[in-house]
Order: sequence, then C-alpha cells, then structure tokens
Amino acid sequence: MSLRFGTTALEFLEVAQKVVVDGVPDFSRLNVPDTVREAMLDSYSVIEITMDAKYIVPGSITPESINQLIDLKDELGHSYTVHLPFWSLELASFNEHVRKGSVDSIIESIELAKPLEPEAYVLHTSGDMAAYFSNQNYDSNLIRLIRQLLAGFAAASVEDIVSRTEINPRELAIENVDFPYHILREVVDDLDTSICFDTAHLLAQMSGTEPVMDFYATHKDRIIEIHLQDAARADDVTVVHEDHVPLGRGIMGEKLLREFLRELVKDNFDGPIIFELSMDEARESLDFIRKIIPEVL
Repeated sequence: MSLRFGTTALEFLEVAQKVVVDGVPDFSRLNVPDTVREAMLDSYSVIEITMDAKYIVPGSITPESINQLIDLKDELGHSYTVHLPFWSLELASFNEHVRKGSVDSIIESIELAKPLEPEAYVLHTSGDMAAYFSNQNYDSNLIRLIRQLLAGFAAASVEDIVSRTEINPRELAIENVDFPYHILREVVDDLDTSICFDTAHLLAQMSGTEPVMDFYATHKDRIIEIHLQDAARADDVTVVHEDHVPLGRGIMGEKLLREFLRELVKDNFDGPIIFELSMDEARESLDFIRKIIPEVL
C-alpha cells in the first residue's frame, strides 16, 4: 500500500513572508485557498489547515474562505486535517480564566472548520506554561504532583471542548508536545480521544525519551495522524528543541526512517502523514523518502 503524505499550507515563516512587505504587514496578501492550491502542485493527498492563521492574519480564515477550500477539495480530490490553535493558549493552565479563553478559541476554530470534514483535529493539550513547570528541577514528588494537576486541567478542558462541539472524540488527535506523554495517554484513554504522533518532538526528547519505534508500538492503537519531520542536536550530549527539521538533515537517519515507514505499511496505516515544514522543506523531505524508500509512495 501507499502511504498518504501531506503538508501544512500555512507555515508561519512563509505566511509572514507573504504578508510583510518592507516591514509593513498587508494581510490582504494572504489568500488561503490560493496557498493551498500552490501546495497541491506537489500532488499531496492531504493538506493541514493551521487555525492559528485566523488570529495571526485577520480575515484569512473565514466562512467564505472555508467554502472556497471545500470547492478546491472537490476540484483537486484531496482531504483536510486541522491543526487547532496553540499559540498563546494553555488548556492546562492553573488560571481558570486562561483555560476558559483557550477552550473558547479551540471551540470557535472547530466550528469554523467543521464544513471541511477534516480527518482529524490536532490538539495541543498543554503549552509553554505547562512545559515550564513540568521541566523544573524540583523534588521528583513535587514534579509528579504538578504534572498530574496540569493533566487534570487539560482533561477538563478537552472534555468541555468535546461536549460543546459535539464532535466525535476520536476525531480529536492529542499531539505529543513538551510534556510527558505517558501522563497525557491517561487523558487519551479516559476521554476516548486519538493521538497525533510528532516524530520530531520525540526525537528532541520533548515528550519522552523512548525510541520512535517504541512510542509507535505503545500508542499505535490510537494514532490517527503523524507529523513526520526530523530533529537536531547541538552535540552528542545536549538535546535542543530543533524539532522542525527536514528529513535527512537531522538525527533520525535513513535506517530508522525506513523501519518506521515500513512498519506503517505493514500495519496498513491509512492516516495522514503531514510535513510541518515550509513548502521547499516538505518537498525536500518527500524527495528524501522517494530516494531511500520509494515503495511507500
């Protein structure tokens, strides 16, 4: 079988380069349907729509542009996934006002994107604040308590999102971000959601220290989407969070990539595999796959 590759059409730097001219932003320069059409020139089967663009570039994602994206899907035959907002949001916040605002933003984005009939809604259940507290050099018992407390807040937020949008919780794919995923897996099981597996976040040891193949084996029963990219290390000891690196440039290596993609084929994985990279970097990554393991395309 062939795996289904896609890309995000609204990568932050490329969007900024479109809208900023001579240091002055002109939001009218970003046309989301045109950007998706441009991405589809590389013959992807899936496009991930980054809903943060709605807030970063006012007027970019509207009911009208959503209708245009539906027409484009009918024309080109691709499908969509949706990456729900995460910049400035914190579903795991200690502060209930921050949690409420974050939940409201997520719900607004889901309702706007529903007509696209996305294959998955990718969700970060924790943000920078949770990452900060979770990674402090405190007593291990205190860290464990803080992590469980934050996970509880995140779970309550997700439960609210599912209840108010009435989406199937299995359409909600909780991504492994900068927070221990063995704790978030409890949220996944309790609320019957799914998982988005980001290989780079694991390679950079943001969500755990286990090997890629071990993470996949543990969680494949719930994985419905994969973010496929490499990560980089500063040296052989220090891990840095360079987590959006094109395939072939980082630490994953050809052997692991072959093993992972072959395992996906063996398991008949038919979910979207998304490059969260610039269009050029996504093309480079696809060419790398074509070079070392063309049989999965």
